[in-house]
Amino acid sequence: MITSNLSESDVNVLSTAMDRVVPAVDDLPGAGGMGLAIVVVERSRADERFWNALTTVVNALSSAGSDGSGEFASMSGDEQDDALRAVEMSEPAAFALWLDVVFTIYYMQPAVHKRLDWHGRSPQPVGNEMPPWDESVLSKIRQREPFWRKV
Repeated sequence: MITSNLSESDVNVLSTAMDRVVPAVDDLPGAGGMGLAIVVVERSRADERFWNALTTVVNALSSAGSDGSGEFASMSGDEQDDALRAVEMSEPAAFALWLDVVFTIYYMQPAVHKRLDWHGRSPQPVGNEMPPWDESVLSKIRQREPFWRKV
């Protein structure tokens, strides 16, 4: 398990970036506004691949900016989007892994399930409704000659 930490500034960059990739919708805050940055950090810390992706993306965004000042959080929304696109182009594998973690954490949230009107439960033990089996789907197959050899 990774034990190093991100700085408060890095977590702010992460939270701002998360709000750009998963923005607020109506009364539901964006991923960063929901306070999920720390959850993304904790999840990423558990797996070196995710941690490396997270730190790669955050470090790249922290040094973003037309003047290289690293003020990602104070950039305009369009500038932030440009910076995110630049990281996606320069570090596609890291960006994709980071995005997977962000989406996974976001879509695990009960508030998101409610907004999507999704039951949020696994199919078992209650199960999902399925129509009764229709034997007629096998009628053509039953009429065919075997196309295999008996051994």
